[in-house]
Amino acid sequence: MSMLKQALSLWKNERNKKGTTLQRRLILFFICVTVSLVLAFSLLLMIFGITGKEERALHNFFDTELANIADNISDDFGSLSVDGINLAESMSAHANNFFDENDISAGDFLSRPELIEPMLSEQAHLLISMVNGRSCGGAFVLLDTTINPEGDNAEFARSGIFIKKTQPTSTQAVGVKMYYLRGPAQIARENNIELLGQWKMEYDTADQHFFADVLEQARQNPDLPLSRLYYWTGRVTLKDNSEAGFLLCVPLRSKDGTVFGLCGIEVSDRMFKSLYSPASDKYENAFAIAAPKGDDCIKTSSGIIAGNYYLTGNRMYEDLKYGEGISSFESFASSDINYGGKNVGIRLYPSDSPYETDRWEVAVLMHEKALQDAVSGNDKYLIVIIAILLLLSILSSVVISHHYLKPVTTAFESVRTNGYSDMDTMPYLEINDLFDFLAQRDREREEEFKQLESRHNDTKEEMAKARTRLSHLIDKKKKEVDPESYRLFLTSLKTLTKKEREVFELYMEGKSAKDIVDILGITENTLKFHNKNLYGKLGVNSRKELLLYAQIMREENKL
Repeated sequence: MSMLKQALSLWKNERNKKGTTLQRRLILFFICVTVSLVLAFSLLLMIFGITGKEERALHNFFDTELANIADNISDDFGSLSVDGINLAESMSAHANNFFDENDISAGDFLSRPELIEPMLSEQAHLLISMVNGRSCGGAFVLLDTTINPEGDNAEFARSGIFIKKTQPTSTQAVGVKMYYLRGPAQIARENNIELLGQWKMEYDTADQHFFADVLEQARQNPDLPLSRLYYWTGRVTLKDNSEAGFLLCVPLRSKDGTVFGLCGIEVSDRMFKSLYSPASDKYENAFAIAAPKGDDCIKTSSGIIAGNYYLTGNRMYEDLKYGEGISSFESFASSDINYGGKNVGIRLYPSDSPYETDRWEVAVLMHEKALQDAVSGNDKYLIVIIAILLLLSILSSVVISHHYLKPVTTAFESVRTNGYSDMDTMPYLEINDLFDFLAQRDREREEEFKQLESRHNDTKEEMAKARTRLSHLIDKKKKEVDPESYRLFLTSLKTLTKKEREVFELYMEGKSAKDIVDILGITENTLKFHNKNLYGKLGVNSRKELLLYAQIMREENKL
């Protein structure tokens, strides 16, 4: 209560005397200091990215994961493309031997259903080797013919083999179990491969036109090697099958140029998820996706996604259109949900491939709401903490200033009551010393005043003479220069850069060019460059003229 009464009394005195009390000044000083410290602390947090927001961390996460995943996909798909081409060349060579042994051409073979199973039996070991020795979900061969040309679905039925494995990322034969998805059952028994529950004798290619498209593209480009004719499908699921995947399709071509089928490698859904999920425990709902690129969208309806939140077979059945950015991230929208993140294009085909214009994209995304929440982070808590610190700093400034000034106000009250005579009884040595000094200073001033009064007239006369001499000197030097050039010199001083000003000041101190080079740590050519700019801006032609103008300026300032 006494603090409030004292503050009220001081405030009334301020109004009456139109001044500011020491206590108010001290309070303002402490407030400024503490507020400055809090704001400086906040500024340092912002400079080092500690703002409660996760935007910078999210950008680093998306950039790192996108680069790693895109590079891995590009490298892995490239390696698989090479493996698929080698598989197609081996199968084509074995097929040529089979045709020679049976004294038929590839064209004849396509109309001889009884030869299909014997040839597939010889080709099976190549698929088994591929599945055992490569990181893939499976390997397959499809012939452009059917074992039952009179069947109801003969138009779309195609013979072949499809072997899958349980550990799609394994590169070792040990522990890998293979399953038979398509092909003659006898071949599975010969190789001790278990039939899957979704096993079928032949492929059903209805509504899966990519098989026919790859064959047709190879027939239209008979001069291109197989290394230019491979094709990666989007996400596909074979008829009557459950697991989806990307299929690498490479044509099979006989030595006479006949395209009689295709073979390839599968990147299964499980394989993609296990290899290309973003590596983050913090952003668990982030996921990666690889898909063909459309004109204004990513064709996620044909893509596969991978991520901690999407490890249970989730798929997208709509394409994601490019939208407006979300907090400096790219936006991708479907009809019912929006995503945010970053994307990059990858190339799967060489420049002279018929499919070179087919582009793919890899993206790392999050749900829009999750992304916005992650960007916001805990900045609200940080703002509340800073506000509390500011309030506490103001309150502490008031309390500290009151206690700090209490001995001073007590001493002043004692002086008003008792004068200087009893100040030696005060417990505040600094205040006692101050008033002792003031008393002694009063006595000395009385003596100094008497002495100054006697010298005053002499001093005034000497100063007048000095001003006159200095004025004559300035007028004399001004006659040596052009007045307009001198005014330009004074005005142009403001246009000098910091470095030019340093060079100018050193010249004014009488330093030589060599001294300036050593002091500023620059080369002679750099000094010449600064000299050229100085002379040009100040309108002088030489160092001598520069120093003359500078000397006149100094003398005028003295006057």
